[in-house]
Amino acid sequence: MAVVGGFLSDQILFYLGRRYGTRVFARFPGLAARVPRVQGLLRRWDAFAIVLVRFLYGLRIAAPIMIGSSGISPWRLAVFDFVGAVLWALLVAGLGYFAGEAVQYWVARLDLRVVLGLMALALVAGTVWKALRVWRSR
Repeated sequence: MAVVGGFLSDQILFYLGRRYGTRVFARFPGLAARVPRVQGLLRRWDAFAIVLVRFLYGLRIAAPIMIGSSGISPWRLAVFDFVGAVLWALLVAGLGYFAGEAVQYWVARLDLRVVLGLMALALVAGTVWKALRVWRSR
């Protein structure tokens, strides 16, 4: 499901960038100044960029739009985007699985009171952090 969802969202954003990319970039002058340079890099390193961008936090939505506006073939995008989606899904699911196994291994060896104490500590720390953020924003 992660592969299908990631792949389809990139395809939709690619076609939106292909159709409306220049209009979107024109609305942001700071971004528009950088577009030709980024598009040149995308044309040169398109396969690498398509696969890599999935792993770059913060660029998941903007990158397919930029790729769509750079004139890359839709079939080329589809092939490398599918490869990137499979790699990303396997890596994220694998890391999640092994992290869960590690946590389960260590939690099984702890006393119930220790586990409850750690959970309470995490809850208090999260509450204090949120309260500090609200207080700073005021």
